[in-house]
Amino acid sequence: MKNIQLEVTRLIDNNIAVRRLLKEILINVRALARKFLGEYELNCSTEAIISAIRRYDKTSKEKDYLPTVYKLLKRAKLTSRMKLSSILLKKNQSIREKLPRLFSIVDFEGGDTLRIFEVTKYIKLIVDEKLLATIKKIFKDSDVVSVENNLSELDILYDMDITKTPGLFATLSNELAANNISIVDSMICHNEHIIIVAEKDTQQAFNVLFALLHRT
Repeated sequence: MKNIQLEVTRLIDNNIAVRRLLKEILINVRALARKFLGEYELNCSTEAIISAIRRYDKTSKEKDYLPTVYKLLKRAKLTSRMKLSSILLKKNQSIREKLPRLFSIVDFEGGDTLRIFEVTKYIKLIVDEKLLATIKKIFKDSDVVSVENNLSELDILYDMDITKTPGLFATLSNELAANNISIVDSMICHNEHIIIVAEKDTQQAFNVLFALLHRT
């Protein structure tokens, strides 16, 4: 039973919409239990899940970080940028040596976009679609893993450093996921949070984040 409680707690913690409905007593607990049982491999009865949900509701107050997150969001500014492309590159010495050449192509003062995401085996560039062909010529075809067009950027600018604020990314990503919006890439740096989505999801994603920023 302890394992079921932990699993149900995890499922609720990871779903901001469910947490909100439980807090405001606007959800049918039995229906939620059936949903959990149908969508996840929970080796127990519906009644056991109902008990776990009710224990969560009684013993778990709203996460301590959420009031801080909502205050930060309320003071934040949201902007969007469309017509972006991504280039996924192999991570090797040759690529590293060529990256500085990007800065002679990208006109930051003129409003051009360049985002560089680096992980263990790859480097991804997010650039304006108009610069894609020029930037692609810098690299060998064999070093280009993939190219993706029709991307957009949502930029949330906060009034303080957010890198030590727990729960912020989870709050945003859960809300986007609840609205069937996938995050292509994301990065937090000091007081800025960049989220890359498919261009077709731009308006809906903007509306979801705008609602969070204006949540009462």
